[in-house]
Amino acid sequence: MGNLHWTDDTIRWMRDAAHKSRYYETIAERIAAYLPPSARVFDAGGGLGDLAMWLSYHVRHVTVIERDPKPVAAFRERCPQNVTALLGDVFTYVPDSLFDALALCFFGRPDEILPLARELTCGKTFVVQSTETRRGFSPDGTGRRSITIYDMEKTLKKEGIPYTLELFEVEHGQPFCSADDAAKFFSFYSGKSYTPQQVRQYLSETGNSELPLYYAQTRKLGMLVFDAGQMRRV
Repeated sequence: MGNLHWTDDTIRWMRDAAHKSRYYETIAERIAAYLPPSARVFDAGGGLGDLAMWLSYHVRHVTVIERDPKPVAAFRERCPQNVTALLGDVFTYVPDSLFDALALCFFGRPDEILPLARELTCGKTFVVQSTETRRGFSPDGTGRRSITIYDMEKTLKKEGIPYTLELFEVEHGQPFCSADDAAKFFSFYSGKSYTPQQVRQYLSETGNSELPLYYAQTRKLGMLVFDAGQMRRV
């Protein structure tokens, strides 16, 4: 989400998708399984704060940072008491003290993640990324990702850093108010131009009058867990 161009439409699409699935809830549960309830977690590039909100049910405090004012303002409207939403750049942010854990969900290149872990946490770092090269919101299958979880795994192996890799799948589709809205969505995320007629074949009926169409998608994810303390000793 670090390179996403935030608009009113992207905020609306992401909110609708988050309400439809257990995507962020599932990721938060997997992260929380490694942490005590007293943990202070830093969520880098947290977007609309959905992961931070679900993490807040499991840990003492979550600090989430995002550099675009639009998602930060949207998140602050519903921010829990034990979550702090910061507007800023994680690459220049200097914490008062190191956090107990760092979460990077679809954020950061492999060469950026290790320096962030050294500077932000004294404990575990959690990297969540796709296992697939195919982009999730490319209905014709032509879009490709530049980074997968295995790229980060190669970096950890190269540096000799011990880690755990969990692979899992979670439903995270996209509801739409119309076929026109779906065409706009796919055009935005793919960089290609789609018409309502072209995308209609990929959509199913929901029976919901507000969001009657749905693009079903099961995301194949990986979560790498490594310890900043061990990294410093390597």
